[in-house]
Amino acid sequence: MKFYFKLQLKRYYRILKEAGFNPYITSFTILFLFIILSELCYARINFAEYVYPVIGLILIFKLGHKNRNNFLKNCFNIKKFSYLRLAENGLIALPFFTFLIYKNELIIGLSFLLTALLLSFFNASSPSAIAIPTPFYKRPFEFTIGFRKTFLGFIGAYALAIIAVSVGNFNLGIVALLMTFLSCTSFYSHPEPQFYVWIHSQNPTNFLEQKLKTASLFSIALSLPITILLAAFNFNNAHFVFLFEIIGVFYVINSLLGKYAYYPSEININKALTIAASIFFPPLMLLTIPFFYKKSKQELNSLLK
Repeated sequence: MKFYFKLQLKRYYRILKEAGFNPYITSFTILFLFIILSELCYARINFAEYVYPVIGLILIFKLGHKNRNNFLKNCFNIKKFSYLRLAENGLIALPFFTFLIYKNELIIGLSFLLTALLLSFFNASSPSAIAIPTPFYKRPFEFTIGFRKTFLGFIGAYALAIIAVSVGNFNLGIVALLMTFLSCTSFYSHPEPQFYVWIHSQNPTNFLEQKLKTASLFSIALSLPITILLAAFNFNNAHFVFLFEIIGVFYVINSLLGKYAYYPSEININKALTIAASIFFPPLMLLTIPFFYKKSKQELNSLLK
């Protein structure tokens, strides 16, 4: 088990060095950003003491994917596998737990830590036999696959929006709205095989235009229930709702173009940091979207004519 964590640390250092980053400075920066974003969460979101641990549990939930657990079980015996999963969940939960204790949320912090440890004994994936119907079958695959993987997140966002309206918390409703768009951005986190691009009888410009149209329309469709709900019950703030709707669409467009700007690369630290910075500072997208669009056309030239 000790070897496993050493190997993961070496992989982390190697990825950062290959991307041109100093691992120690980057680690310190990540810790600093975590503290800043945690403080912002508490400053800007009502009921942050409940929203904050949910964010941590979502990250921890990702570690329990069935395929990943099966791979680890092939590498370790059951006893070591159990210890390893407990250690992984505990390490991810530790910063969130520490911050909750700092905010004097002892009961919530202990409940969060216990839940995080208990999740190590469960697989995160749902039964593969269940096929969630989607309205996206006539278009490219990202929304069909992505929606089926994250549909529980959309249900959670819709429920959060209803709670926001019922308690009169407009900011919480905006968080729910942005959650839908951030889920849509995750649909473009992994590049498809080159064959899936090559089969299109389009030039790069037409290919990207079709992709952008699909991403914009479908992301708006998924967010529309929350948008209508917030605008109807917060009519004086309806212009803010539509502003965040536009920002959310730009999030999705930025993520889509970011994928093809470095296509077919699977992992690129520069892209990840740029997109993350754009999420927390939306005006940056006025620079990143044109840059990603131009670079995407260059990368796709070898596959599309």
